[in-house]
Parts: sequence; C-alpha cells; structure tokens
Amino acid sequence: MNFGWIELVFFYGFAIGFGVWQVVKTDRELKRTRAEREAREAAERERDAP
Repeated sequence: MNFGWIELVFFYGFAIGFGVWQVVKTDRELKRTRAEREAREAAERERDAP
C-alpha cells in the first residue's frame, strides 16, 4: 500500500479545511462588526433627531 497518497490526502485535506474555516470565521466577524456599526449609527441618528 502506498502511504504517501494517504499522507497527501490528510495533509491537503487539513490545509483546505483550515482555509475554509478561516474564510467562514472571517465572514462571521465581518458580519458581526457590520451589524454593530449599523446599530451604533442608528442609535446616533435617533439621538440626533429633533
């Protein structure tokens, strides 16, 4: 049996999985930051309204 192929599959599977996880994590952080900023801006508009 060729263990080199198994090692390649595990290594690249881990690398691709880690990359996908980082994209998902970054997207989640951006959405949370955007929501917080929009909430803060809405509160400022409410406060400044006559």
